[in-house]
Amino acid sequence: MRILFISNDLPSVDVLRNALSSIAEKDSIFFVHSFYEAQEYINKRIVGEQLPLDLIISHNKISGEIALDFKNTLISDQKRIYSNYDFNLYKIPIILLINSVENRRLYDRQGFSSVLLDFGAEKLVNYIDNFQKEIKSWRKQVIDELDNLGIKFNSGQVDYEYYFTKAKRYVPTEILSENFQTIPRKLNYYWLTNNQRQIEIAIDEFIKLLKRTHRDNRKREEKLYHQFFNRNLFFLLRDNYSKSWYEQELPYGKNRYYEPDYSLKPNMNYHTDLNILEVKLPNEGFVKKKDFHPNLYHRVYEHLGQINDYKEYLENEEFREIIKKIYGSYPKKIQYNLLMGRQSDKEENQETINKRMRQNRQDIYLMTYDELLEYQVRYLDRLNFLNVL
Repeated sequence: MRILFISNDLPSVDVLRNALSSIAEKDSIFFVHSFYEAQEYINKRIVGEQLPLDLIISHNKISGEIALDFKNTLISDQKRIYSNYDFNLYKIPIILLINSVENRRLYDRQGFSSVLLDFGAEKLVNYIDNFQKEIKSWRKQVIDELDNLGIKFNSGQVDYEYYFTKAKRYVPTEILSENFQTIPRKLNYYWLTNNQRQIEIAIDEFIKLLKRTHRDNRKREEKLYHQFFNRNLFFLLRDNYSKSWYEQELPYGKNRYYEPDYSLKPNMNYHTDLNILEVKLPNEGFVKKKDFHPNLYHRVYEHLGQINDYKEYLENEEFREIIKKIYGSYPKKIQYNLLMGRQSDKEENQETINKRMRQNRQDIYLMTYDELLEYQVRYLDRLNFLNVL
């Protein structure tokens, strides 16, 4: 889920973000605090770069301006398209949050997808069912329009065979753009392509792989996890990332290059423009077991040093043009993650880990395999919650 939130409540952004956690990961919610910022973001990023967007949520009055003017401007040009040129922008769902003393019936007639009374950030979670309804309604209309074009759904799978092989005839659509019909292609969106049963099977396989690694206590099995992630790329992407690069070569000299395991491009520019994920093993420990001056294992420092090399490279102006060519743009904000170990070990040694990371690399996040599994389970929950197939 990708949400643009136009908010007049700057101090409560984290509360609002948490309230929406059942339908969107935090990095997939982009906050702006004026209608001008919203228009700029839509013009430059959503329309200009053809990025996906699922929902707009807006407070009604911000700095003397009202959401109705923003909405009318947004839908005034019905030829504007977005999201890989697939959808018409004027049909994007817009949910309006109005003050409890305002006339709701007045705004119900203004063409918003839904109008809700705003009782504060802490109460937003009570409207999750309303958000679910609007998202599913929009997606259901997409599916209905695809069906009218001859694109069928068989056991939850999108079947384009008839559409691609038969002579085309123009069929009026509201959400799908004319460009989609002019240049027939598959719609590449996780809620159409990711099968829930496939994800459940992958979760079971991942758990079995973790048990095998701990049971046999095997070392240097990183490639087994690489192979798993490459077979089940959604395990890393979920609905939070739009693209990945596996072992992307970052050249820094003649026949010399760095090779981070995974580079992930977030859906929306929130905390980061690029996510680097280095994969180690789940049976690696974090802290040496000793009473005095406990410290991280030497291999953990080696892993951190490896990521530090990526960091120095990616943040070096000397390689700016190379990086831009590789990733399509130059990332200004990069998040670095080291995937290793288990959550119980991390929690048991959290104080030591925090201390040593502050002394060395506090800008690298130690992600455990349990955390990654939890992300995937929550992703499956969101898919089921918003399922329309």
